[in-house]
Amino acid sequence: MAHAVRTGERAAPSLRAVAWFPAAILAFALAACTSQRSTEQGHPAGLGRRVLEGKVRALHASPDGAWLAVLDRCGEAAAPFLPPGTGSCDLEVVPSAGGARVRVAGAVTTLPQGVAWADRLAALAQYDYPSGSGTLVEWRPGAAAREIAGGVSFYAFGAGGELAFVAAGELSVATADAPPRVVPGTTGAASFELAPLASPRGAGGSPVAVLVRRRAAAGGELLAVPASGRARAVAAPVADYGYARRGDRFAFTVVQRDGAELRVSTARLDARAAAVARGVRAFAFAPEGDALAYVSDALPGKQGDLHVRDGRGADRLLGKDVGEFGWATAAARLVWLEGYDPRVRSGTVGAGGPDLAPRTFGAHVSDVAISSDGRHVAFLQHTTRGGYSVDLRLAHLDAPGPPRADLVSAGVFGFAFSPDARWLYYRTRCTENADACDVERIPAGGLPAGAKPQVIAQGPRSFDLDPRDPERVVLAWKRGDGDALDLGVWDHGALVRVDTRVLAGSAQLLGPDGRRIAYAVVDPARAGVYVAALPERRAEAAPPPSVDGR
Repeated sequence: MAHAVRTGERAAPSLRAVAWFPAAILAFALAACTSQRSTEQGHPAGLGRRVLEGKVRALHASPDGAWLAVLDRCGEAAAPFLPPGTGSCDLEVVPSAGGARVRVAGAVTTLPQGVAWADRLAALAQYDYPSGSGTLVEWRPGAAAREIAGGVSFYAFGAGGELAFVAAGELSVATADAPPRVVPGTTGAASFELAPLASPRGAGGSPVAVLVRRRAAAGGELLAVPASGRARAVAAPVADYGYARRGDRFAFTVVQRDGAELRVSTARLDARAAAVARGVRAFAFAPEGDALAYVSDALPGKQGDLHVRDGRGADRLLGKDVGEFGWATAAARLVWLEGYDPRVRSGTVGAGGPDLAPRTFGAHVSDVAISSDGRHVAFLQHTTRGGYSVDLRLAHLDAPGPPRADLVSAGVFGFAFSPDARWLYYRTRCTENADACDVERIPAGGLPAGAKPQVIAQGPRSFDLDPRDPERVVLAWKRGDGDALDLGVWDHGALVRVDTRVLAGSAQLLGPDGRRIAYAVVDPARAGVYVAALPERRAEAAPPPSVDGR
């Protein structure tokens, strides 16, 4: 199993091809008996209403759920070293409530950089795979699409609504309907990161609005760019860089003969960066707070040691020979795998933080996650006791006494904490090479004595959690007639059948409340994009019990 360190916001594997079990068929038939209608061609229809007809390769919903960006009429990309199925497509938008489709651009890549939403849509059209660049196009509801620039290799939306991009090796910024402005002093730019806040807090005078890294061939310099004015060189050659969440600090690594040196600076043009450590392989700011975690003293054949540095500059060693680490999304706590063996991609679970002494919970672990509040850690432990098994265990960082991890279930393939840290979801009792498993959940605080896990569904291959609502889960079942999947939603205790023969990876719950789901159907008789409204729920689920009474 591939190793990954996950934080509380990461759900289980993304929607992929999955198989109906008899029990699931019965449950879905009962849940959706009112939606079993037929199309004119006599093919079964699902819960959704078609809003766009055609063979669709990808679907991207706007944050508010009002619009759907669709890639269709695709041709296969003829370039080496591309992921299977990569294509160049027409980009269209259609209202999720139904209406006329609007063409935005042509030859848009299906690669992740092809399409991005903010309050408007951006895309790379006429994409050239050998150069990794295309024409940046912008579309706003109620307006015609406009071309921003050609030869764009990198772009991103900023916190203030600006659209920044690298074209022909220079950074430019476009705001509203104004022409793009080239930022002076950024020749040779390869990538950039915009300040996470429109006005970085605590940065003082002349705050750094953008960090830009030049290409290695141009020296690999890191440049600090103010909101207006010329870029200023910070250091070279730089390997990695990034802002703290508040935008008042940033960190970067400078390549040296004895390994990369980590430096930290306040986000002011006149600030001097302070050296923190050498031989740094990776670093990450805490999503909440001022803490900075990093792996240093890494050498060929040696993973390196994990440290955490608080906002006052105090440093604490957390673990030795750490392979991966991750922050909780709403707390200054970390989880990691130490004593990591890259040959088998496993290690010993560790957890701690600036204000929590490190502790370990189990060896031979390949996958670990920490809840968003930093209170609970779940992990998959490989064991040979009584035969080989992959067991899911749960530990509580605030529990008194020696570190302990309780067994949740044996034979688990995939798990995730709900974004609000109330629940732990997982897949168990798997068959067909883990293509069909039961999805269950328990309270993140652990099951009370005598209680049993809550069964969500039987037979799914994958599940996705709604980031807005921990009582809503998108489920996918493998089919026996192709790569498409059958789609359903568990919504506050009710299992709802949505549709069959759905394009893998296309299903997404729509904003603002997740009460609708959009997806693409690949059945030739009814191919297109569909939107389904979930049935009104009858009652809210009871809050989960907790081992500590909270």
